[in-house]
Amino acid sequence: MPIVKKRNEQTESRLLLESDEPVELPPAEIADNAVLVQFEKFKPFVPELLETLRAGTTAEPVPVMLDGSTFAVHTATRTFWVKLWHTAKSELARIERAQVISCLPSTRGVQIVVDDPEGEFDDELFDEEEDADNEHRF
Repeated sequence: MPIVKKRNEQTESRLLLESDEPVELPPAEIADNAVLVQFEKFKPFVPELLETLRAGTTAEPVPVMLDGSTFAVHTATRTFWVKLWHTAKSELARIERAQVISCLPSTRGVQIVVDDPEGEFDDELFDEEEDADNEHRF
């Protein structure tokens, strides 16, 4: 398991979860006060994150961060960007600390349906406009 040992400002050590692939997290033990938030506005959503981590979930790397240690954790209504520290490589079931970097409303499974009951949208017109736009590109 790709976990890297990091020293914090105290004398104890924690292991930072790092991976370029999704990581299956087993149901975890995590204290209510083990979650740090980047912004106060995220605090009301922490119980949902705790519930998901305690039930077990998949942590997906956040590609735009490019650090290998920021993961997206999807809950029922939100997506959290988190960093996770464990107490030992073999102890993914015990999360020592979680840092919430971002918290966004979830859009997983959302479908956008455009209703056109009067047939106002003309596919052929759209295709012709797109072709005309492409003719002017270099």
